[in-house]
Amino acid sequence: MRRVYLLTLTVLLSLVLLTACKSTKQLADNSYPQWLQEKFEKLNERYSEITLFEYEGQPYYAVFVKGPEKSFDLNRTTIYDADGNVYMSLGGPRKRSDEEINFFNRSVNKGIIWQSDIAKEKSKE
Repeated sequence: MRRVYLLTLTVLLSLVLLTACKSTKQLADNSYPQWLQEKFEKLNERYSEITLFEYEGQPYYAVFVKGPEKSFDLNRTTIYDADGNVYMSLGGPRKRSDEEINFFNRSVNKGIIWQSDIAKEKSKE
């Protein structure tokens, strides 16, 4: 009886450790820059999406955060370079600058690479 108990306990602990190691491995294998991974938790609290762009051979990350309902002027997109520096900020009731137009005309949209849980739920509706 004692052997069965020890064997069961050993199997359960092994499964827990394997699961923990897999989660850590997934984070380590993640191709997102560290500065971006650190933003995920805070971004997950709101409707947020991250789109990857390639501009002049370099990656740029467009972080879209939706404002409160029916306040479209509060929707914001911040574009970061690969090192996490703000390249430009978009949003609000203003005309697009030449720099913004140039960026979007010359960059390649690689698609959405991350969505908050709220954004995932909305996309299912």
